[in-house]
Amino acid sequence: MKVFIAVDMEGATGVVHNDQLMPEGRGYAAAQRLLTGDVNAVINGILSIDPTADIVVGDGHGIMRNILLDQLHPSARLVVGSAKPSNKPLCQLEGVQFGADVGMCIGYHTMAGTPGGLLAHTYVGSLIRELRLNGRPAGEVEVNAAVFGSYGVPLAMVSGNSELEQEIRSWNPSSVFVSTKQTLGPTAAICMTPSATQALLEKGAAKAIQDQSTWHRSPNRVTRIEVDTYRREQCQRAVLCEGIEQVGEMTFAAEAPTAADAFRLFWRACTMAMDEQAVWLS
Repeated sequence: MKVFIAVDMEGATGVVHNDQLMPEGRGYAAAQRLLTGDVNAVINGILSIDPTADIVVGDGHGIMRNILLDQLHPSARLVVGSAKPSNKPLCQLEGVQFGADVGMCIGYHTMAGTPGGLLAHTYVGSLIRELRLNGRPAGEVEVNAAVFGSYGVPLAMVSGNSELEQEIRSWNPSSVFVSTKQTLGPTAAICMTPSATQALLEKGAAKAIQDQSTWHRSPNRVTRIEVDTYRREQCQRAVLCEGIEQVGEMTFAAEAPTAADAFRLFWRACTMAMDEQAVWLS
């Protein structure tokens, strides 16, 4: 079995504050270790059911060089490198186009605008006020599930902050969900110790691989991604991207035959919309 694990950081064990999310933050090094431990627990769960599983991990947060390669489980390979469209046009899912039987989203958070959501945002916090997938507000996990669907890959498991479960259950009633912490507010949560969280992640991953009836399959269909930006100048730069439509003073859209194609357009437009190249693109 080939498994693709897309990894974010805001929903990892013990991560609650912006100072844990980027290299300049005083909590970043510790957060790297916590994140890597979560990923290894998921890998252990997969291997407990399928010892020969082919596992690819996509480092999908910020600078996308967060997971500690020298501490990653030796059965996995790691997609690492910045999210420039020339590098990783599928961003968090770059590499899935080479084939996978099932996908997982580990360490995730709720969408921009979620009341009280822990570190809530959608892809680029300074740019995206709201993202709509085929007309409905959506977060990163739902968009990733749609991209998975472009390649016939079902979503088996999601882990992250506690309030994320309610968000994903609005469109996905079946995938295994593991909460890594109980959210209290935008930068606070009740956290379990890494050993406790990792035990839950390992158990959840084993269940997800063993019980295929829980897998969520997003349809492969024409997909439209609309984005409301925070400032009109951001939208004006985004629509300079070929294939992007301006649909409002601060709204642009990408539409394509598949979610993967629409995402590639959307992501290129997002990187063009920046005031200057963001540190996480370098």
